[in-house]
Amino acid sequence: MKKLDFNPAKTTQDFRKNYKLHDLAEYSGKNLLTQWGIDFKNFGDDKRFEKVWEKGKDKPDVIINYRGKSVLLDWKGKRKSLWIVNKRAIDAYEKWSEKYSLHVIITFFVFDENNILKERRFAFLKKHSYIESSGRQWDKNKTVEFNRDLPEFTKANLLDYLVKY
Repeated sequence: MKKLDFNPAKTTQDFRKNYKLHDLAEYSGKNLLTQWGIDFKNFGDDKRFEKVWEKGKDKPDVIINYRGKSVLLDWKGKRKSLWIVNKRAIDAYEKWSEKYSLHVIITFFVFDENNILKERRFAFLKKHSYIESSGRQWDKNKTVEFNRDLPEFTKANLLDYLVKY
């Protein structure tokens, strides 16, 4: 077997720690979708236990369906109200959007240090503007940042965007 010659920016523990917030966001988001009567099914695969994860293969987490409208949706768990996403994920989501002719929604769930949900927002990839962040994050990823005035992730707001686009 070939030995890979690089030092990763994130340890396995750091990588999997990121998933704790994701899992909280996913649980909260799926719970809301169920309460709101919006059907969904998993779209992306959980890669956290794979030995090698190929860059650029990010997929949104679920596909939602409501009254004949389908949209790809991704869950993001955060500690701060910063609407930041890895650029490589955004690029991949845009490719999936093109491939399936579906819009992509990115949801942000902000939790405090006790994992209590404080805020939930969403970005409609084709509607909400973002800029590429200067520099890189602690894990050496390039990121993009969405406008600060993203709508709240509520049933009314979500359905409004589903109907319009």
